[in-house]
Amino acid sequence: MDAQSKRLAAEQLQLGIARQRAEQYSAATSHYQRAAKLDADNPQVWYLLGVCALQTGNLALAAKHFRTCLQRDPRSAEAHNSLGVVLRRMGKHAEAIEAFRAALGARAQYVEAMYNLGLSLQALGADGEAERAWRQALQWRPNDFNTISALGSALSRQGRGEEALPLLIQAQRLKPDLAHSNGALAQTLLDLGRPREAHGYAQAAAALEPAAAPWWATLGRTERLLHNVEAAIAALRKAGALDADDWVSRCELGLALAEAGEIAESREILTQTRVGERQTERLRWTVLLSLPSVYASEAEVDAERARFARGLDEIAASLRLDTPAQRQYAYEAACGVTPFQLEYQARDNTALHARFGDLVARVMHAAAPHYAQPCAWRARAHGGRIRVGIVSSHLMQHTVSRYFRRLLAGLDPARFEVRVWYSGETRDSSTDYIAERVAAFEQVNEDALRSAGRIHAAQLDALVYPEIGMDPRHQVLGALRLAPVQCALYGHPATSGLANIDHFLGADALEPEDAQRHYRERLIRLRGLGTLPERPPAPGDGSWLAAHAGDAPIALCLQNHLKLPPSFDAVLARIAQRSGARIGLFVRNSGVARHLRRRIEAAFAAHGLDPARALAFLPAKDHATYLGAVARATLILDTPGFSGGATSLDAFSAGAPVLTWQGTMARGRQTAGMLALMGTTGLVAADEDDYVDRAVALIADESRRTALRAQILERNHVLFDGEGVIAALEDFLDTATQRSAEEWAS
Repeated sequence: MDAQSKRLAAEQLQLGIARQRAEQYSAATSHYQRAAKLDADNPQVWYLLGVCALQTGNLALAAKHFRTCLQRDPRSAEAHNSLGVVLRRMGKHAEAIEAFRAALGARAQYVEAMYNLGLSLQALGADGEAERAWRQALQWRPNDFNTISALGSALSRQGRGEEALPLLIQAQRLKPDLAHSNGALAQTLLDLGRPREAHGYAQAAAALEPAAAPWWATLGRTERLLHNVEAAIAALRKAGALDADDWVSRCELGLALAEAGEIAESREILTQTRVGERQTERLRWTVLLSLPSVYASEAEVDAERARFARGLDEIAASLRLDTPAQRQYAYEAACGVTPFQLEYQARDNTALHARFGDLVARVMHAAAPHYAQPCAWRARAHGGRIRVGIVSSHLMQHTVSRYFRRLLAGLDPARFEVRVWYSGETRDSSTDYIAERVAAFEQVNEDALRSAGRIHAAQLDALVYPEIGMDPRHQVLGALRLAPVQCALYGHPATSGLANIDHFLGADALEPEDAQRHYRERLIRLRGLGTLPERPPAPGDGSWLAAHAGDAPIALCLQNHLKLPPSFDAVLARIAQRSGARIGLFVRNSGVARHLRRRIEAAFAAHGLDPARALAFLPAKDHATYLGAVARATLILDTPGFSGGATSLDAFSAGAPVLTWQGTMARGRQTAGMLALMGTTGLVAADEDDYVDRAVALIADESRRTALRAQILERNHVLFDGEGVIAALEDFLDTATQRSAEEWAS
């Protein structure tokens, strides 16, 4: 070729490069084609023609041009790598791998080729080889974003979230304005049970790429786990609108709607959602055992109760545990459902809990028979301190921790070696209080059977579950035999229903004489409240309540709306009608509050009351500010069936009188038990009429209320001192483990 042709070819090449940089690919291609006619042996021309074809999506032509380039320059690392990219996009991964390896052979420490090699290896299912490729690339270039992101995402998909997390954090820091780097990090944090940390990244991903359904799905899942139900529903509806085939988001939407009290729509969505074989059983359990948050009437309570019982029958009759897949799917179903909301029906649920417990035990004895057998060791055979395990997911600032952290952390370390497995996602000062006072503390958020292995390996003498019924993973663990002595505390005040839970640690002040019939376990009546609850902070400024009370007395019902049965609406309306007081209710879940509001306003209107004047729906406040309002309220009205626990402790700590009932089961006797311990009389009603009469009289009698406040403030220390309770628990653990050892020997 003469010099003139070479010069003209070089000019065309430069013109093409300029057009390509301006993303004018058609013009660039024309210049490269002219250059190729002038200088057909120039490999760069064919390489750039291939790049243009790749950028415009013409994969077959791109592959042809890259191969032409390699015919002229077999050592072109860029051409081998680009050919591999084209082949990978065409789904020809085996050929792509050959191209990437040729690129690596042509250039030492070629990071891009090693990264691409990992992608094709992963596509062929060679996860181990892909991981090695990416780790090698990171040795060459530790801050390569693409490789870091790919490896982190791959590890996360493999369930290796703890390994993935530092990589995904690094990727997000390298490219904080990229939706994928934020979204992938949020998804992994969610998988690790850390939704609070995931929240900001999920929001960023959705904001950066608002047309991408996965980021709205991630945000919705995050909001749901943080109990921001309305925000969760909005995000999940957005995800569904963007991707109608995303069944995971539909399931999440169904669960969020149930939490918001929209049980009919929830069931409809979950029933109509078509999921993979693996998820079918879990979804079936979820739908059949779902319960409303707010009931329209007492008749609906009975109807839903019957539906729940039929659901248990249907699941039990159709349960198949013959194959490993069937056992795995049933296990995952058991790990996803708990009958927590049964307790908000003012009924005796002992038999239903036992039936559910037997269903879970049936699954677990098939899924993990090695953990369902009696322990191979005798209690206290090691000869040292009594080994006590604690399994909880509520050791953060929560009612469970508030009730039991001083009790559990107060066991004498000279006599007891306490080990804690905490599966909550939040760690705060409450968690640290316990962690600093026990022999061993592990924060684990993992598959329940993996936790079972950890607990079993510790060869405990006794195992205590503070709140079985609130976390389905603990229901699953409780169905197994992981220690010679297994106990439930009353953090969820109802029987576990499990045959392998030996003892229920209740409170003498709360239990009626015939209480044993409410438990499948052997009831142990610990002294007084059976614990040492944490004293609330001092009341803050409660002057804000005046704006809601107006010129009327205000009686507050502090409970979660789930605790207000339909029959209680008329009771509150009668009190408002006869006393002229306004009834105040705190809003903690706007969806549930919406349903309750419709129901209770109708009841008030039926009694000739203007709901806007007789009812006040109060905003949630920080603890001290809320306590300030409680202290200023005219009267506190307790709920029937499931009385106040932490809310009554709040009220009594502030000196507020609480009018309550004498329920038939422990969960309906908490406030009455506290009043009895304080020796405070006149605040326990026998029935509805008595409750209304007492409320009206107290609202009208300021001097009586003043005397009650003074008495409560003087005596409330007995609720928080818990004199002798730790010693009683220690004696029980000593006796129970010794008895177990003797029975084992015989």
